[in-house]
Amino acid sequence: MGLEEAPALTQFQLYDDNWARQLFSVDLQRNMKLTWKRHTFPFITTSYESWKEERSIPQEIDLIRGDSRTVIVINIGAHFRSYPVYYFIRRLLNIRRAIERLFLRSPDTKVIIKTENTGEMHKNMINEQETLSDFHAFTHYSITEIIFTDLNVGFVNGWDMTNAFDYNILHPPAVVIGNEVKMLMTYIC
Repeated sequence: MGLEEAPALTQFQLYDDNWARQLFSVDLQRNMKLTWKRHTFPFITTSYESWKEERSIPQEIDLIRGDSRTVIVINIGAHFRSYPVYYFIRRLLNIRRAIERLFLRSPDTKVIIKTENTGEMHKNMINEQETLSDFHAFTHYSITEIIFTDLNVGFVNGWDMTNAFDYNILHPPAVVIGNEVKMLMTYIC
C-alpha cells in the first residue's frame, strides 16, 4: 500500500523532488502523522542532492520522545551489501543502543524492524554480482535477527516473505509489500 492508497493522508512536499527526499504526511481525522527519511551513508547510488539534514538512524531515534502512540519502523540492509559486514554490524549495534535509550524514556513505544529481502542478479553486474547477492542479504538478515532478538521489537520478515512469494526483485511487487504492511499492522493495532 502506497501513500496514494491512503486517501486520508495529506502529503507535504518538503524540499527536494527526488526519490531520496523526506516524506511527511498527516491524517487530521485520526490525529496521525507519518514521516519517512532515508538513512545516511553508505549509499549505492550517485544521485543525492542534499546533505543538509542528514542524521543517522540512532540520532533520529534519540530525537523521538516516544509514547504508546508512537511507532518506529526501521528497514536497513541493501545499501550495506557492498561494504564489509563490519559496518553493517556496527550500524545495527548503534541502532540497538538508541532503541534501548528510547525504551528507558518510553517503554510503550513500538519499534518494528523490517528485515532484508531477496534481490535480483543481473548479468551486466559482473563486478557487483557477488557483493549484491543473496548470500550477503541472508547474512544481513541473520545478523539483524541476532542483534535485536532479545529486545521488545517486532519483526516484519522480508526475507521469508520474498522467498515464499518466489520473487527475486530488490524492490518487491505490490502483493509482497501489501503482505508486509499487513504484518506491520498486526504489531500496531
